[in-house]
Amino acid sequence: MSGVFPRPLYQIGVTKEVGKKRGTPDISMSAAVDGGAWVYYSFVNPASPWHIFGGTSEASPIFSGIVALAGQVAHHRLGLLNPGLYALGALSQHGVKSTGIVDVTSGNNSFAGVTGFDAGTGYDLASGWGTIDAAKFVPALARLG
Repeated sequence: MSGVFPRPLYQIGVTKEVGKKRGTPDISMSAAVDGGAWVYYSFVNPASPWHIFGGTSEASPIFSGIVALAGQVAHHRLGLLNPGLYALGALSQHGVKSTGIVDVTSGNNSFAGVTGFDAGTGYDLASGWGTIDAAKFVPALARLG
């Protein structure tokens, strides 16, 4: 939880998990630090232009691209995504299958000897609402945006 920011209104439904502070993450994407995505760019080392990216450097562009697709489907800018994302997460927890939210219920976000949080059903401090099925998430976010 944030040591600075209070819980925003859109997180009122996850008060049990975040208390009075801004909780993160909101959503999780692939961010393997030992696998990742191969990216071609030759300006760093022309002799070896392929590089593996992981972590936030992998997850952020993936999610940004998916949000861009949702904006195209909606035919307008989506603005602040968080209220819609939390609405989709809550709907998903009530059995609505068309949200595109895929709950992550096992694992944790511990890393390099630092104890993190365990994933569980619904919103948690390890994976947020979970990850997404883009084929369902794009139209669902476009409808809310």
